[in-house]
Amino acid sequence: MQTDPRAGALADLRRAIQALRPHLDTPGDQAELALIEDAALRLAQPVAPPALGIADFDPSRLATLLQITGPALAAELLARLTEDLTTTQDLLAAGSQTGDWKRLREGSHVLISLSGSVGALSLQTMSETLNAIAHAQDATALAALMAPLDAELSALIRLIRATRAPTGTAE
Repeated sequence: MQTDPRAGALADLRRAIQALRPHLDTPGDQAELALIEDAALRLAQPVAPPALGIADFDPSRLATLLQITGPALAAELLARLTEDLTTTQDLLAAGSQTGDWKRLREGSHVLISLSGSVGALSLQTMSETLNAIAHAQDATALAALMAPLDAELSALIRLIRATRAPTGTAE
């Protein structure tokens, strides 16, 4: 079993603090050691992973899609996904600004498929909601949905752009 080097170093630091404690005579030295001990405790706290900007994301879907595509075509797939998502974002922005329900339905269909394929599950759900809103032609619901949908779509585009194509041979 592999150990976490950070956890090991922090354990060493805690042992060093305990070993040093009996050798400090003044209250000032003890206070300084307490500050070091507090800092070590803060460093030992788990760090939350950075937020993706996508409420519910399953990275295994994107990984599987890239694996199926294979290293030879993965970069092309990522470029195409970026292009299609950006085009869809533009289509949805134009449709929401002009109240073009047909554009919104078209864009929602594309986004349902793309977001589901790459694992952006919350975006897929919002896209399904957008499709229902477009069919109902509900301007109030559309206004409430577009900002969070666009934020998740922008986050997904950033994520796809930042994804590096796997190298090596496909199995």
